[in-house]
Amino acid sequence: MCGIAAIFTKKPDSRTRSELERSIRVVRHRGPDGEGVVTGDLDGAFGENSASAAKWGLAHARLAIVGLGDQGHQPMADRGGRRWLSFNGEIYNHIELRKELETGGFKFETTTDTEVILAAWSAWGEACVERFNGMFAFVLVDLDRRTAHAVRDRLGIKPLYLRSTPHRMAVASEIKQFTADEGFQPQADLQMVHDFLFDGLLGHEPRRCMFEGVEPVEPGTIISFDLDDPIGTRSARTYWSLDHIHTDTTMTWEDAVDQTKSTFLRSLSLRMRADVPVGSCLSGGLDSSSIVCAAASALGIKMTTFSSCYEDRRFDEQEYIDVVNRSANANPIKVFPTEKNAIDLFDRIVWAQDEPFGSMSLLSQWSVMAAARTQGIPVLLDGQGGDETFGGYRKFTWLRLLELARAGRPIGAMAHAMRVLHRGDRNVLDLRRGLRYFPAFLRRREASVLIPRPRLEAMRRRAWSERMSGTRDLGEHRKADLLHWSLPALLRYEDRSSMAHSIEARVPLIDHELVEHAMRVPSQHLFARGQSKSVFREAMREFLPTSIRTRRTKMGFASAQQIWMQSEFGDMIRGRVRDSEALQELIDPTPLLTLEPRLAKSQLVQDTLFRAASLATWFDRFGVRLK
Repeated sequence: MCGIAAIFTKKPDSRTRSELERSIRVVRHRGPDGEGVVTGDLDGAFGENSASAAKWGLAHARLAIVGLGDQGHQPMADRGGRRWLSFNGEIYNHIELRKELETGGFKFETTTDTEVILAAWSAWGEACVERFNGMFAFVLVDLDRRTAHAVRDRLGIKPLYLRSTPHRMAVASEIKQFTADEGFQPQADLQMVHDFLFDGLLGHEPRRCMFEGVEPVEPGTIISFDLDDPIGTRSARTYWSLDHIHTDTTMTWEDAVDQTKSTFLRSLSLRMRADVPVGSCLSGGLDSSSIVCAAASALGIKMTTFSSCYEDRRFDEQEYIDVVNRSANANPIKVFPTEKNAIDLFDRIVWAQDEPFGSMSLLSQWSVMAAARTQGIPVLLDGQGGDETFGGYRKFTWLRLLELARAGRPIGAMAHAMRVLHRGDRNVLDLRRGLRYFPAFLRRREASVLIPRPRLEAMRRRAWSERMSGTRDLGEHRKADLLHWSLPALLRYEDRSSMAHSIEARVPLIDHELVEHAMRVPSQHLFARGQSKSVFREAMREFLPTSIRTRRTKMGFASAQQIWMQSEFGDMIRGRVRDSEALQELIDPTPLLTLEPRLAKSQLVQDTLFRAASLATWFDRFGVRLK
């Protein structure tokens, strides 16, 4: 896992190398094991330390995971020196691709997946990405065709951003790298600010983020442009989507279970490939527990697990974590985040994340990643994406109920409801987290504490309702969560929290083949016997302890934020809201800061207050301006 940067200019620029050096230095945490910068013109690459005016340049900060030592140094060129690559991520099936390419006459000098990408591009052109199983973001310069390409993996696990000015284009792994350009003046995208503050939405709008003029490359996309004029016409090709994936109504329960099991095990096996130790996050929930237990039972791998725990039992899952560790004969490492950690690390986490975040649950994730680095384990598996893939969120249970009712099956709907209450999520009736799905009149009490000023009022909308209005199909809602509403923000949290500690986080449950299979599974198999993710639970039957497989509660990476908000941490949060000049231009903070006791303890109101403080800190930490 690494950090990458690139610059392309209309005319040769002598500042290219120095800016790339500054840019990659900003993300040295992503790659502490090596650094490289290459610049050139349309005829070729310059010498390693040339300061000549350049038309293009690539930079790289390396975290060595596959192909250790100098063999993995980047930017890397093909044998002819006509294609140059800066690559972040992993191509898990690089061994199989290497064998196929060798059969076709290619010879390799390293054991890296980076060299496989270069050979695959030579053999198959940009269509090679359709053969990759992995998480990746890379920039490739093709001097023979005088083109450059910015590529992002199918689900957007690895980040990639573009920023254009009239004379140049810059590419980066993290938004903060653009500060290497002295002309960069961060400005807020007010629509994205509104959607975050009022609905907690992030990463939901294609090609937009919280920074005006900074464009995320869309998942599953290749952006190509001419080296002669990189600011001119460019093309964007979507090489993967879920549009063509539809429910297979003929799939039996047995086939669904068998295919889920085999596809998951293949995904897990591929993600164990590394030349360094691999561990796993473990929350005690179904997804992370499946990874640890299946690795032990099916692959014979004893894992070191990392778990975030709390002394307060309301936020603690050690009961389940201990069951899994014993079952898998794992080596457990536990961390215990405190309120003091939350206060001390808040600003650092905001900086690492690049954009605001909506909950201090990130502290749990952050602490786990820090512990893994301390233990010398630079790769962690995580269960991120399992709920989106297999319909694990509570709202999907309700959508299944509506699906049955709309299909004219009232008895089936009633039976589903009874089974859910008997065997399903015990908290399925707790609707407090689903505020964005409520009609406006049910949101008014909490919304009354957030009073927008005119410039933010002009952005007023309900983004989720506007885009999803009329969508009744459960499968379409799952796809939307994978691509827009839920997973993009979670993957950014995962990437930044892990890379801040030079940890590579791998997510087996959103292997693209597993996702495609899951989208074909009929909804009745997802909710069999009233349990969410039933087909995945059954597929894990021989690996998981029964108490984990049949668990009716879920917590994930929780934190004691609700308690801390009544103490010193809450004082800090309120201080950030009170003292932020930028925030006061957008909202009237008085209602948030003078809450009556009943509202002050409301989870929804606390979440709103936290988002406002996170936003205020982001404005300050990045020097973000309002237009």
